[in-house]
Amino acid sequence: MPSARRETAGVRQGRRARDPWCGRLLLALACTLAALALPAAVAGAQTPRDTAAAMALYRAAVARFAGARTMRAGFEQTLISPVSTTPRTSRGELMQRPPLRFAFRFTDPAGDAVVSDGEALWVYLPSTAKGQVLKLPREVGGAFDVVARLLANPGDRAQVRVIPESERVGGEAVTVFALTPRAAGAPFETAKVWIGADQLVRQIEVVEPGGLRRRMRFINMRLGVTLPKRAFVFDVPPGVRIVDQAALMGGAARRP
Repeated sequence: MPSARRETAGVRQGRRARDPWCGRLLLALACTLAALALPAAVAGAQTPRDTAAAMALYRAAVARFAGARTMRAGFEQTLISPVSTTPRTSRGELMQRPPLRFAFRFTDPAGDAVVSDGEALWVYLPSTAKGQVLKLPREVGGAFDVVARLLANPGDRAQVRVIPESERVGGEAVTVFALTPRAAGAPFETAKVWIGADQLVRQIEVVEPGGLRRRMRFINMRLGVTLPKRAFVFDVPPGVRIVDQAALMGGAARRP
């Protein structure tokens, strides 16, 4: 009799194991425990309303930049080459009058300058190429005008999405956007733009087709300000030769 009772208990236990209600209860318990174990980042993921607000911020920043007659800001630029793990950092001031005039004047390395005067692009880098300045067609300047390149008609040229991460630039909370070109042959493979609550760009990062990563942080960006009269004039230093487009194609260099 004891063995018969054990067999009967075993049969009842086996039936409970195969009971669909039992299986559903275990599944519900497992789902509950899994939900409790989700990381906090998932719980704080952006809602469609958050994304819409972020995209409205991006469009407002684009409109504000497009409507500004001038721009002035300090900058810190970091270049990371695909063949070197050592970043190169430079600093200076950027002034701009769209669509054709801008000037990067470096304080570190001191004396370097990239200036587009509306007619030509001047590239003067005595820190690496002493005694000469490149004079290039103004169309080449688009490769240096990274802010305008990323903010001009972004919906047409690139797909824009919000990155749901909390980041700070210079101690200030910002919203981060990722840009992916819509067509082949774009001047960048991927890009990021950091925008503050005041609709001003705080930082940009561009990965160029060759793999060069360029990050530029802006300090005290101001729009619509009065710029110096000679902000976009490049004065060739005495004794520095001008290497123009013809020189790049095999012509002779000339002095001013």
